Amino acid sequence: MFARPRKQRRSEVNERIKNIHSAIADKLLSHPELFDLAEQTLEQRYQSKMMRYGSYLLWKGILEARDEPGVFKTLLLADDERTANLRRETIFTGILSEEERSHVMKK
Repeated sequence: MFARPRKQRRSEVNERIKNIHSAIADKLLSHPELFDLAEQTLEQRYQSKMMRYGSYLLWKGILEARDEPGVFKTLLLADDERTANLRRETIFTGILSEEERSHVMKK
């Protein structure tokens, strides 16, 4: 048995999280009323000091792009380290059902 280097494991996890967020983006764009849930989560986490102001602003910017689906997905799925870290603490909890999430993970 061999151990994967930490960087490789982190990259694989980031890719799975990105795939989940791609499915989340598709669902949000086809059911725009779900954006309200994400906004509530964002505000609650920020108000309870579970999120720093910089992360709050990044999430706000992503959510504000919802009227431009291509821009929204580009921002949400960006490959930079900051966005990858942001996705690890997603505000989109509860958007996908467990079945939808499992389906994405099996791909």
